[in-house]
Formats: sequence, structure tokens, C-alpha cells
Amino acid sequence: MRIALINEGTYPVNTGGVSTWCDQLVTGMPDHQWDVVTITASPGTPVTWTLPPQVRSTVQHPMWAPVRHGITESQLLGRRRRAQVRDAMRGFWAAVLPPAGSPAGAEGPVRHDPAALKASLQALIEAGGGDLSRHLVGEGSASALLDAWEAHSPAIGRTARLSVGAAVQATALVDRTLAATDVRFGPVDVVHASSNGAASLVALARKWRDGTPVILTEHGVYLRERYLAIAGTQLGWAARYAVCTALRALCVLTYAEADLLLPVSDFNARWAVRLGADPFRIHTVHNGVDTTTMQPVGPEPTVPTISFVGRIDPLKDLDNLVRAYAVVRRELPETRLRIFGPCPPGNEGYKRLIQETIDELGVADGVSWEGPTAGPRPAFEAGTVVALSSISEGLPFTTIESMMCGRATVNTDVGGVSEAVGRDGTLGGLVPPRDPEAFGRECLRLLLDDELRIATIRRAREHALNYFNLTTCVDRFRGWYDVAIDTPHHLVVQNSAEFMTEMAS
Repeated sequence: MRIALINEGTYPVNTGGVSTWCDQLVTGMPDHQWDVVTITASPGTPVTWTLPPQVRSTVQHPMWAPVRHGITESQLLGRRRRAQVRDAMRGFWAAVLPPAGSPAGAEGPVRHDPAALKASLQALIEAGGGDLSRHLVGEGSASALLDAWEAHSPAIGRTARLSVGAAVQATALVDRTLAATDVRFGPVDVVHASSNGAASLVALARKWRDGTPVILTEHGVYLRERYLAIAGTQLGWAARYAVCTALRALCVLTYAEADLLLPVSDFNARWAVRLGADPFRIHTVHNGVDTTTMQPVGPEPTVPTISFVGRIDPLKDLDNLVRAYAVVRRELPETRLRIFGPCPPGNEGYKRLIQETIDELGVADGVSWEGPTAGPRPAFEAGTVVALSSISEGLPFTTIESMMCGRATVNTDVGGVSEAVGRDGTLGGLVPPRDPEAFGRECLRLLLDDELRIATIRRAREHALNYFNLTTCVDRFRGWYDVAIDTPHHLVVQNSAEFMTEMAS
């Protein structure tokens, strides 16, 4: 089988949970051939993983490549094609923001027109002819957005004005996402996208061109994380509304068009259903861990230590973590906090803000930035407990691997985390997100009670070994690949249900 594995900014150019998952699939199925397609921020991103021989090709699409000077990008397209692209973009924005009073907008202002959206995207891909980014980078769709906004705005109040500048800012984000449909790669039997958004558009474009079946696996919830990211930008309300509504429409379209939805957690599955996905095409495949490499680590450190491992990123909410650490320090002043993981390009400012908070709290003497590690084990060995303070997760490898390695965990109750540790506290701590007092008290509960911590570690390791085995995970994906390529789209529901029963037995 030939499989295209599509991701955004992860494998093989970065480490992290999604990259680990991609590598597990590729290395776990050496009998298949793989084309790895990565949406990157800029050209020439270095490959950091050693790729096995079954990886037939790697393709990078630099989503934010700078505009070349001289002749404008749109002038490189013929006049007729430029007109077709403009028409398709007008159709796209009119479908995303339907006119007030239209049938599509009857149930509320965020309701888009699904049929018109699909038709406009297909027209856009055809008109672009693989060079859509040339037009969108050079000319953009701000004019199309302004026209759609004028007709749509009465549904949300005429005071909601969208300026030309705001429209340019909004379409800069959306246009770059749409341009991912330009990505080309060799013949494949199935396309597997590891997230919604740009990665899934690569997959849909391929399906619409030649009928290749599409599988979608989400790790975090793409739409929720985009909402969180956009809320932290300087965009005004109207621009945020336009961007978020467009991304929501694209996510809904992917859920409708994908042949199979194989999320890593039931939490992700519920999001997809609420956004209109057919529940009979959704089958959760929990992340798996190689039990041979995740053997118990050595003895706990002599000094009570909270360990974090992950990228330095706002979604990991390190502000919550360091404030929780300050809570711990009030009762257990000798406790240390060790932060392991890379700081991705562009997140340097976030790291500086966290350091400022550490200094303001007066706990800098106990906090250390350890940088990237070769795998998570050094971070687990360094900690008495391992902390996950995120505001968004799918099914985090960090928590599962910590459980297998014999370390107690304290986690925020986001995404599928409770599917790993349960809700009764017997397998690890689970507290509300963005509540440093609760997080700190839960860390103290495990740090101060050796008997409780040892019992928690024993139960957690046994549970992780039973439920999150890598072999089972890879075998289930292998089976779903067979279902996807052997079954016409309209029969996938029936056959996948039968296959699910067989897999369970």
C-alpha cells in the first residue's frame, strides 16, 4: 500500500507527540510505502528525524514563504485563470458568510452554506491549477471578503464594521490555509491527515482530483486550538469573526468529506459529532506506546521535584504550571521545578513572559530550563511527579509514557487526558485547567504522601500497559487502511462497523 501522511509542522521537522505518532505508523508498517507531506512555516526547514527506507518521499509546503519582489504573483497566472480564481474566492466568502436572510443564514450568523462552500473550493482548486498560492499571495481575497461582509453584516448588527485593513489581515490567514491545496505528491492509495485545517485541505484536494480515500486523525482539536490562538492576536473583533467562521466551515467540510475519522480520543470524537460528523464513520484509536522502551525509570530524586516535558508553547500553559509551583513552594520550599523541551521559533516571547512570571513570584532559585532532550525519559527520571498543565490536548503521550515509566502524574482535565488517568484520582491527578491553586494542591498531595504516590504509580503503570500498547494501535490503523481502500465511500459506514465488531472480538 502507498500512503500519504500529511501533517502541519511536526514530522519529520520537529519533535513532539504528533511527530512520535507519525513515526510510529511509518516504522510500524515497513511493508507499506509512505509519502510524508509537512506544512511548514518557511522554506528549507531541516529534517530532524532519521527516516526509515519505507519513506518514499518527503514534501514540504512553506505556508508562510515570503512574497518575491518584482512581478506580482498574480500576474504569473493567465488573465482567464485569475478571473476564475477571483470568482471562486467570491463564492467561497459568500458561502462562509451567507447574506443576511438567506436560507443558509436562517439558523444564525455563523451558519455557512455547505454545498456552496464545497463547490467554491473545488472551483478554486481547478482554477488555481496547482499555482493557487501565486494568486492568493499576490492579490488576495480581501475584496471578496468585503463584499460578503457587506451582505452578511446585518445578521450580526450593522455596527460590526470590517475595514479594508482588517479584511487584508483576515484573508492573509485564510488564503495561506487555502493555498495548501497546491501541494502535490506521487500516486498513493490513501491519504491520512494528522490534523484538520491546512493538512486536511491537502487531503481533500487529492480526493477531489482523483478519488483517493481520505482518513483524518486529530490529536488536539484543531478548531478549538485555532480559536485560542486567534483570541491572543491583535486582530479586531470583525477580523477574528471572519477568520474563525471560515476555519469552522473548512473543518465541518473535512468532517463531511473524510471517508474515515480516526481520532485519538473520545473527546475529539465528540467535537467532530457536534460539528456535524457522521458518528458511524468515527472510530477512536487511542495512542500507543512501545512498552519495550518505556520501562520503569530509576529511583526518584532525593529532592522533591516537579518535572515538565513538552514544547514551550501557550497551549501548554506554563503560566499555570509556575504559579502552581509557587503554591507548592509555600508548603514544601525545597521543591524544584525542571522544565524540559524545545522552544519553537516564534515562541521566544512567550518563554520570556514565563520567566518574568517566575521572577515576580520569587521562585527563580528553584526553576530550571533544561532544553530539549533525547526522548522523555530524562525528564521522567528528574521528577518525583510529572506535570501536564495544558489548556488543550488530544491524548497526550507525556502522561501515558510517564505512567509506563513509573512516575506519578498531575494533569489538567482537558481533551482526552481523563481517558488516560480516569476521573477517580487513582491513576493520577486530574484538576481543572487554569487553576494553579488546585494544580499545586494536587502536586502536594502526591509529593507529601509516599504511600499514596507508590500505589498510584503501580496502578497507573498496569493500566497503561493494558490499554495503550503500540502494537494494538498500529494494527488498528493497518486494518482501517484496508477498509478505506477496499470500500467505496458510500459503503464505508457499513463495512467499518462490521470491521469494528471483528476487531473488538
